[in-house]
Amino acid sequence: MAKSLLVLIEGTDELLPVAKGIGARRIDGSIYHWRAQASGVMPETFISCTGVGTQRSYECTKKRLSETNAGLVVSAGTFGAIVSGIPQHHWMCNAITRMLGDVGDGRSKRDEINANAASAGHIARLREGCAATGVDWVDGRLVCVGDVPLFTEKEKAEIAKAHEAIGVDMETFGIAKASQEAGVPWVTARICVDTPEIPLPDFGALNHTTGRPYYGRLFKWIAQHPVQAVPTLYGLWALVNVYGEKLAAMIRRGYLQP
Repeated sequence: MAKSLLVLIEGTDELLPVAKGIGARRIDGSIYHWRAQASGVMPETFISCTGVGTQRSYECTKKRLSETNAGLVVSAGTFGAIVSGIPQHHWMCNAITRMLGDVGDGRSKRDEINANAASAGHIARLREGCAATGVDWVDGRLVCVGDVPLFTEKEKAEIAKAHEAIGVDMETFGIAKASQEAGVPWVTARICVDTPEIPLPDFGALNHTTGRPYYGRLFKWIAQHPVQAVPTLYGLWALVNVYGEKLAAMIRRGYLQP
């Protein structure tokens, strides 16, 4: 039986453009789990929303791997640049992630997974897909935080220096760990949505299931920032939608074959 592709994305906003782009349908009517049939060079593809955080992403990946015949896992969605010089629209394309401790631990290193050698063929094909679809990519260490996001430029700079890292997210380590335990190759294919110079709006904690800001906090932020609210939110929406279209195109054209 041919292996399938498993794409894991933090939130529904990032997931839906990808699902639409490959003609996926909901599994059991759920907005969080989708499947597209194999077609030509496009493999059978499953897409699931992990929710926010390392533990949730680990549990989601482990469950979906037990339910699918996945031959490749993609950590998809967004990341934040923690060094200058990485534009918002650049992708992270590799298979290396380091788990950091909580704020109280001083964000010290807990664990690391480096699958660049094992996933080299898949990484090369992903980068070919980037070139074919007009995507710019970067290569460097992606650190993962499990409790709260990084908001301050000072903290980002300290972590970048301490861990020789260029980006941060909250899910990739959990996805990588579950994939490694199952013996399934994985890659990161995430878009940069914030930088030290252009930080994300501080909405506080995100909804752990959908990955979206809680509406009360979102509306409060809009009321406090009436001038920048529309261009900021529209810009994020546009970035995520273009990302979804590009990732879907790579899947359709066979660049993420298991």
